[in-house]
Amino acid sequence: MPIVAAMIRIITDRKAAEAARRDGRDVWSEPAAVEALAILGVPAGVHDVADGPLPAGDAPVLVVDRPDDRTAAALLAWAADGGGLVVCGHDPGWTGIAATPAPDEAVVVLGDDRLRAFGGWALGETGEVAARWADGRPAVVTAPHGRGSIAVAGPDLWHTLVRITQGHPVERDGTPPDDGSAPVDDGWLKTDDGIALSWTEDRAVPDADAPYEHVHPPTRSLPYFGAAQADRWREVLLGLLLDTGATVAVVAPWPDGAPAAAHVSHDSDMNDDPSARAALDAFAAADVPVTWCFLYPGGYSQAVYDDVVAAGHEPGLHYNAMLDTPDCTWGFERLRDQLAWATYQVRGAAIVTNKNHFTRWEGWDEFWLWCERLGLRVDQSHGPSVQGAIGFPFGTCHPHHPILSAAHGNRPADVFDLPLQTQDLWLTCTDEVRDGFVAEALRRHGVVHLLFHGQHLQHHEGVRASFAAAVERLRAAGVAFHTSVALADWSERRRALTVRTSTQDDAVTVTVDGDRDGVALLLPPHLVPAGDQPYGRVERYGRTFTQVLLDGRSLRLVSA
Repeated sequence: MPIVAAMIRIITDRKAAEAARRDGRDVWSEPAAVEALAILGVPAGVHDVADGPLPAGDAPVLVVDRPDDRTAAALLAWAADGGGLVVCGHDPGWTGIAATPAPDEAVVVLGDDRLRAFGGWALGETGEVAARWADGRPAVVTAPHGRGSIAVAGPDLWHTLVRITQGHPVERDGTPPDDGSAPVDDGWLKTDDGIALSWTEDRAVPDADAPYEHVHPPTRSLPYFGAAQADRWREVLLGLLLDTGATVAVVAPWPDGAPAAAHVSHDSDMNDDPSARAALDAFAAADVPVTWCFLYPGGYSQAVYDDVVAAGHEPGLHYNAMLDTPDCTWGFERLRDQLAWATYQVRGAAIVTNKNHFTRWEGWDEFWLWCERLGLRVDQSHGPSVQGAIGFPFGTCHPHHPILSAAHGNRPADVFDLPLQTQDLWLTCTDEVRDGFVAEALRRHGVVHLLFHGQHLQHHEGVRASFAAAVERLRAAGVAFHTSVALADWSERRRALTVRTSTQDDAVTVTVDGDRDGVALLLPPHLVPAGDQPYGRVERYGRTFTQVLLDGRSLRLVSA
């Protein structure tokens, strides 16, 4: 079997993108593509068409903006000579694959999955059709081109990823579903007022009999967002790149090659010492480090703050913009002052994580800009405020950098958005729903993020029991628990790695520079380490890989 080593090359047109942004139009192609591959752990570089001829190499090429005629001709010639092109985010007519505009919002059927897409193109009946729009027209196709191939994702993947994971700007109450499961029209602006997914089409429905009563604890399983759709779209992209036949060394998502990660956060609502003690006891019994978000105003006794930090938990902020008092309204100064208050309470310990009380939100990107200014590295506000929004209302369980608006150059914010799936197990969802979203997070190799409040751990045996059951299940699956700052540290370290591959004498050498502690590589299953280094076969992103935990800078691979 011939072996080809590769780093993905992203072809973009920055001049055209910048012109569009000056006109106030968002162009998410390059930043969203870079972010998608970073989340997947795929080594990639960006090539602007203004930089001249494409760099030589056998790497797959991901074309995210429509190329000019000269670049298009070079790409097609390269594919005909054996290269693999993947095209998405713009009209692919230049590839020779017919395309007509698709609806601004529609569903794509991919195997057993029904994935929402925002814009794009319906394709011609050519080559191998991997997915279809709901109306039957091809949505994802791969066609031979000379000795190479061209794969086209018809949906505008970049718009789709940003829209699903960040929702719509929150300017008014959201429109709730008619079944009573998600009363978001409560007079408060929150993240789930801006959900872009469909309440009626994109939720799993364990019990189809409506209406549902929104009570705590629920009397039966309510509909929930059971599919991490944005993560599934990224897997589609990865599959198209890997199916070009190139050997790509993918950095495994979590330390030591774990299949997923888990995180527990705690919000200090009520600020009473007995509930804090109950939470400390529950977390100690489970041996789980948590991110403890402190709520202003009020506060615990100083002894509680000291004990939270001494127990190894991460201090965080629970920004409160839910009161009529001037110090608890929406605004940068209030966030700044509450952060200073919380930092004082923990005797100056660094606070880099925030979660907004009740998932409060306004606008589009202003809050992430506030976080940048204040040195907050992680925000956990994007998640459900009502039972019917539990699961993946923003389509992802992976920490990611949100993309800012055109006014800010559509750059990635220097903040990680850490999605939230639910709060207070048992009190907000049945075990059936809990098991459903945990299974999906494991399938998508993301973070299971569970939020608790001390008063519910104190007063409800059901909450404590469901928490203990979730911890047991996750640990049995090989999943470790991490604080928010630990997740951010790992994500930044993983992204900073430089991964290079080379071939010689039918062998592949992978060289990794950076902090390699705990780093594992996912490699094509036909490759194994040349020496006696241990390796395993794992299922990740819907396919089989050889996984190797690095014990040095270089790894030599040969065909099995």
